Parts: sequence; C-alpha cells; structure tokens
Amino acid sequence: MKKILIVKTSSLGDIIHAYPVVDYLHKKFPAAQIDWVVEAPYAELVQAHPAIHSAITISTKAWRKQPFKAATWKSIGAFRRQLRQNAYDVVFDLQGNVKSGLVVAQARSAHKVGFASKSVPEWPNLLFTHHRFNPKQQGNIREDYLSVVTSYFNDPLPAESGQVTLKISSPEKDKLQAILEHPVLHHRPKVLVCSGSAWRNKQLTPETLAAFLKLLQDELDCAFMFAWGSKDEYEVAQQLQKQFVDSSAVVERMSLSMLQNLMASSTLVVAMDSLPLHLAGTTLTPSFSVFGASSAEKYKPLGNRHCAFQGSCPYGRTFVKRCPILRTCPTGACIRDLQAEEIFAYFNQWWQGLRVM
Repeated sequence: MKKILIVKTSSLGDIIHAYPVVDYLHKKFPAAQIDWVVEAPYAELVQAHPAIHSAITISTKAWRKQPFKAATWKSIGAFRRQLRQNAYDVVFDLQGNVKSGLVVAQARSAHKVGFASKSVPEWPNLLFTHHRFNPKQQGNIREDYLSVVTSYFNDPLPAESGQVTLKISSPEKDKLQAILEHPVLHHRPKVLVCSGSAWRNKQLTPETLAAFLKLLQDELDCAFMFAWGSKDEYEVAQQLQKQFVDSSAVVERMSLSMLQNLMASSTLVVAMDSLPLHLAGTTLTPSFSVFGASSAEKYKPLGNRHCAFQGSCPYGRTFVKRCPILRTCPTGACIRDLQAEEIFAYFNQWWQGLRVM
C-alpha cells in the first residue's frame, strides 16, 4: 500500500474515535501516504495527527446553504480536483452515509471499503463501496471503525492503540510548559478535570463532582487543573477552583491539540462522556470517566488504563449506545443523582489495581 484514503467527515468525537485506524494503518504500512476527507470545521484534528499526510476538506453545510452560487460550484470543483490528484490503493469509508458515499464515488480507487448492510448508517451508501464488513455487535465505537479496516486485510483487531502526540506550535509548547510550572502543581500528581459535556444529562452536578474530587485529593495528595471550553464550563471551573484554592488552577482555553498534549503530561484525567475524554484516550495517561445516559462500554476509551463508572436508570430504560431520552429526560437521574462516595469507591478499586500492574 502506497496511498490510502480515509473518509470520515465529522464530528469531532467521531474523528477521534477513528484515530486507532490511523495508528493501525501507519504501523502496517509505515511508508504509506494516508489522506483524510473531513469537513472544514473539523480539519484541525486531522491535520494535527502526525501520521496524516493531507486533510482534504469539504464544506457541505456551506454548499447546501448557497447551492446556486458560483462560489459554491468553484469550491466543489476545487475539492474534486484535490481529491482526484491521487489514485489510492484503497479508500475506507468510515462514515457510512450518503454524503460520504458521494465522496467515495469521486475518489480514484479500485478498492472502496465500508460498512455492510447490518451496520451501515444509511443503506444507499452500499452503492458506493466494493468491500463491506459488519463489526461485531455491541463492540466499542473505536473497534467498529477498526473492524472495517482490519477485516479488509484479514487481520485481527489490535489489542490496544499506542499514544499519539498531536502537533502543536512553538508558542503553544511554551504555554503548556508555563501551565505545568504553575506553583500549585509542583511536586504533586497532576489531575486534569474536564467537567463539561455537550448535554446536561451527561454531567455530574457540581456538588457531586466537588465531593468526589475532595475524596480523590485525600487519597492521591494531588493538584487539579480545571479545563473548560464554554462559558458555562468556565463558571463551573471557577467554582471548583475556589474549593481547592491552594491546590488547583483554572487553565486557559486552548486548542484541542494543546489540550491533548496537556493530558499526556498529566497523572490522571477525570471527565464525563465528552470530547475531552475521547482525546484522553489517545494518550497513555489513565482516565476516569462517569457515564449515565450513554454506554461506557460503547464510548469509553479502550484499555485497562481507562476506567468508567456507569450510572443506572431508575426508570428501567436500557439502551445499546445512548438513552433515547438523553436530551429530554427532565431529571437525568442516572448521572445527576449519583453520590460521590459510590463513584470514589469504584475509582479507588480500579486505581489500586492499576498501580499494582
């Protein structure tokens, strides 16, 4: 294999879930050129991966808004020319919908690989691939993507992916060093706390999170770094910092690549089911996460160094990926009613076992 194309256009979390595919391909074909088709707003994460040669960007939302503008057709033409500059030995469609199928149709390759009928998100996608595979049911999302690729090569799933160090600029490296040299962080285990998530029903209450962190600090004698990505998350980070004045710092908002490098320099990452958790899974740093209305088995990072506590639904609902009322449940009791003591007991059992390994 000399040239390989991945089509995984969105979203941020899904792109990170597909990183193990890049790791696998790079190890199997170290000299291969690996390109990736991605929506323009998410290109940063693709371009930052050290094994990616080119991020080929599309802007489908902008194109749909102004379908008859000359600028739209000029942009589409430029994308198509860039896509067709190379003839690829194989194209992997890890999106599985009509949009990605249309992209795959334009790519120059005799071997186009995607999901089979039992797992493809949108059935018309089957019209655009030559080789199709169904991942095993109820596997981790990362294994789903990996399975499509490894099945094409008749390889077993790799046991675990290694660490990826995303590319950051020299000024970002200086900022990262300044954070790590903060006085409250010296000579103590550094725990990076990412309290936010896209949905309220994926988050612990600030009170429960603070109580859990107090138990964590008593056990580890650690210092906290509070990360944030939105105004609401910043306010929570500020509230938490006030409860750990002498042993914590609120870090500045940073790029995802810089955040990933900060994670790699931490002792532990604490997060919800969120984009930061998925980033943590690309490092060798252990992570502890809390899940409620989404499945830890499906979405937590792979490997023993990553542990997730799964809250249970008091209303008896079950699901494979996400609770169907994740966005509308008025209580979010599966995670909002959790107690710090039960979460910490679960954490401590895992942590002690991890230290023995």
